[in-house]
Amino acid sequence: MITNIRKKKLLQGISAMMLGFLFVLTGPSQADSANESEIPAKKQDSRPDLPKSDRSTDHERSEVDLLTKSSSVSISTQEMLPPRSLTNDLLYQILSADIAEQRGLDVYAYETMLDAAKETADPRLARRAAEIAVKNRNVKDALQAVRLWHKLAAQSEEAEKYLLGFLVLDNRLDEVKDYFSSRLAAATPEKRVALFYQLQQLLAGTKNKTDAFAIMEEVAAPYQDTPEAHLSLAVSALMKNDRSRARDEAQKALVLKPDSEMAVLTYAQVSSNISEAIDILSAFLLKYPESREVRISLARLLLGQKKYENARQEFEILLDSDPQDLMALYSLGLLSIQENDYISAEKYLERYLGTSSAQSTENRQESIQVLFLLSQIAEEQHRYDESLQWLSRINPDEDDEVALGMEIRKAQIYAKKGNVNRARKIITDLANENPYEREKLLLTEAQILKEVKRTKDAFNVLKSGVAQFPQNTNILYDYALAAENLGKYGLMEESLKRIIEIDPNYQQAYNALGYSLADRNLRLDEAFILIDKAIKLAPDDPYIIDSLGWVFFRQGDLDLAEQNLRHAYKLRSDNEIAIHLAEVLWTKGNRQEALSLFSKVKKKDPDNDLLNSTLTRLKIKL
Repeated sequence: MITNIRKKKLLQGISAMMLGFLFVLTGPSQADSANESEIPAKKQDSRPDLPKSDRSTDHERSEVDLLTKSSSVSISTQEMLPPRSLTNDLLYQILSADIAEQRGLDVYAYETMLDAAKETADPRLARRAAEIAVKNRNVKDALQAVRLWHKLAAQSEEAEKYLLGFLVLDNRLDEVKDYFSSRLAAATPEKRVALFYQLQQLLAGTKNKTDAFAIMEEVAAPYQDTPEAHLSLAVSALMKNDRSRARDEAQKALVLKPDSEMAVLTYAQVSSNISEAIDILSAFLLKYPESREVRISLARLLLGQKKYENARQEFEILLDSDPQDLMALYSLGLLSIQENDYISAEKYLERYLGTSSAQSTENRQESIQVLFLLSQIAEEQHRYDESLQWLSRINPDEDDEVALGMEIRKAQIYAKKGNVNRARKIITDLANENPYEREKLLLTEAQILKEVKRTKDAFNVLKSGVAQFPQNTNILYDYALAAENLGKYGLMEESLKRIIEIDPNYQQAYNALGYSLADRNLRLDEAFILIDKAIKLAPDDPYIIDSLGWVFFRQGDLDLAEQNLRHAYKLRSDNEIAIHLAEVLWTKGNRQEALSLFSKVKKKDPDNDLLNSTLTRLKIKL
């Protein structure tokens, strides 16, 4: 099958992509460590809490690089300040340091500010010296200033946090070990949970994971009767890729606390494969069905395995336990779209909007996506005015990209309503306002024209696009498909081969050329080679698998054709795949199943050109 790889017409394509994103949206989830005697096992960022934009998940980055993006550290002022007045000399000293920093004299600025902090015993000036050192990418100077800050404000949790963070950055792990050993020895059992979590977070940012694990072993040695110690060891072992040790430690944590969500989540994480992880979490939920975080993680794993019905059941259980669970509502909406159950999808997504509004949540981007989905569901069912109404609820002033997407959707809907001129005017206006989006808008205009059967106009738009952007493979691809629709097969082949020259890994070009040859029953050996190349580049693409099944059908291998087409249809219940499978089944004599598939497509899309031409050719009346 030839597909447009940018615009997935069916909502199933969109929902499948978003379901993939649920790996991020739903997990791995963290249990509330305040309510459980253990530490979360998955969180990785261990450096001091610099502003979010300054964090990095790349633990191989240099110590200095970890400090480069921030010249200001957010600090509370809950510190005991010295009884020192602001003299003229002190004011001069502070101002000269600030001016020196502005002029790029960071070393002088740092030394002057640090001297002022020492002379006044003012923790604010020590903190300011640390900021200058951070800006200058100097870990050692920053550590010196933070040490002074912590000394001058010994009760400041914030100063303590930064001190520990910079000790890790300067690889002073022995000091970190001594600090936590002392704190843990003096802490109550409840406080130990947070301390182990804090240590785990810090050590996650070290370069040498073996050294980090050794530190964790030493610190955790006196606490082998606590689940949090074993969980910390499990996470540290996993960070150094010692899955066997991580598994052992997670098991020990579960023995000590069988209902521990974090222990079972860690144990599942280090299991040998996804199937085993699913079994582990499923067994846990049989004993502890109220474990929300575990159920979310299980649903996430099921999504990854494309076990949509099983995932749906887990999300429904979550929703039953909390009817206002936005994550469950959103997920169930996407799953319903995936299964072509638009009625349920609208129910869940509308509930999401109502619940989100009532809770005054800040899930703005997700709410916008829900509005887009509801608009597209209405559009798919030819309820165009309702589709436009959903779009009208999106505020275009909040995000330029959202505004552009909204206007493009409006243009597509107006075209389907029959007002193509208005649709094209919207696109033209957008192109004038957004010159950097011209390529995208050109493709959109061509797609609009194609959908309303103005094939030659679409071809001319794309021809103009190829002239303007001769290296743009997306425009070339759509140009090739438009040429084929007009019977310009030579031009189509030339364009697809040009794409392959520009980008040898553009799998859809191999697929389109191979499928076109197979569909026209030409050069079948060449068609097979092309599609086989596409399969190697994208082995799980249902459209390419459909093409492979179709070339087998043309070659007369009906069994392999059926096998591949069934596989493709299982991956995506697309109309064209269904029609191909039905024709193969009809040819093999399985008329009942073939008629069932033809009827299913007829019900969903009665005007489908491929369906109607196939029924006419096979002399089938439904």
